Amino acid sequence: MRGSRPVAVLFAGLLLVTLSVTGGDTGARRWTPMDFGAAGDGRTDDTSALQRALDALRPGDTLVLPEGRTFLHSDVLTIRVPTTRLAGGGSLVAVEEARSAVVVDADDVIVDGVTLEMRSTSRRWDAFEQMKLRVAGHSGVVVRRVTIDGSAAAGIYVGTGASGFRVEDVRVRDTRADGLHVTGGAHDGVVQGVVASETGDDGVAVVSYLGDGVPVRRVRIEDVTVRDNTWGRGVSVVGGEDITVVDGLVERSSAAGLYVASEGAPYDTFAPRRVDVSGFRVVAGNTDPSVGHGAVLVYGGRPDRPPSDVAISGLMVRATRDGAPWEVGVVAEPGASVRDVTFTDVTVAGPGPAFVAAGVDPDCCPRIGWVVDGSAVPDAP
Repeated sequence: MRGSRPVAVLFAGLLLVTLSVTGGDTGARRWTPMDFGAAGDGRTDDTSALQRALDALRPGDTLVLPEGRTFLHSDVLTIRVPTTRLAGGGSLVAVEEARSAVVVDADDVIVDGVTLEMRSTSRRWDAFEQMKLRVAGHSGVVVRRVTIDGSAAAGIYVGTGASGFRVEDVRVRDTRADGLHVTGGAHDGVVQGVVASETGDDGVAVVSYLGDGVPVRRVRIEDVTVRDNTWGRGVSVVGGEDITVVDGLVERSSAAGLYVASEGAPYDTFAPRRVDVSGFRVVAGNTDPSVGHGAVLVYGGRPDRPPSDVAISGLMVRATRDGAPWEVGVVAEPGASVRDVTFTDVTVAGPGPAFVAAGVDPDCCPRIGWVVDGSAVPDAP
């Protein structure tokens, strides 16, 4: 019977490993990239091991990036298995800007707590392979407590008809393009608690290109903060339907802090329709003297796509760049227009004209409850 004890010990060890991987009898397993050969030392290229780990997941599984571990990747990483999680306090660091994306290509994936970093960039890129975190369509994707530190293009890109998505408590900095870019007919999503700083274009953007076939629809943007972008706007809705923006703060935006628009060539977008903005603050807007946006701009850039049913309330604007053309502006190109744009309970303190309408009728836009430099002004219903 001498052989029975080693066999028993081996069996017990295998059982212990199995239980630790599966998480008991739930069937859900937790892996780390080291289980698939990754070093996680911040020096070794772990691309192959990381992709093996992602491909080995089964629905319900979690791939954990342990705190303090740094995993380098030199190619795009793709999550293809639905109902899985990428979590932990570790970092994925891209070292090749042309192939630097992490792609979510499955339903009900959760990305939680990780840091996605781009080590260095040489220019702005614009392809899918360069979006730091790309939600490639699908439904039910959640991005939560993620840090994006550098990107060759957008920090987070949500598109290709993505639905039922949530982007929550995310930090994005030092991107070549938008911090968060929602496009491609994405719909029925929530963006909450995003902080975007030093982005190379808009901090948080909803953009609906005619080439997408359908606009972005039913997206709620809440409690977002944008600071110190080097180009572009703070928060923008460039085409989209039933878009809600609540409690935003933009500080030191290059162009407008808040931008609601349809655009012509070369962008060619849908019109924004049924856009509701409330509790929004713009501080030190339009820092770039070569861009005449003011702090807030509603813009009609296409004759066939007028912005319509835009309601802005509880707006506060102060410290806009001296020399900006206005604090709040409504502008339409020749032949274009805007329809049913209202401003309610607006407080403005700044050097420029409080409100300017250009290319539209002066009475285009009811203004109720305005306070300018501490004094109430008559309503313009």
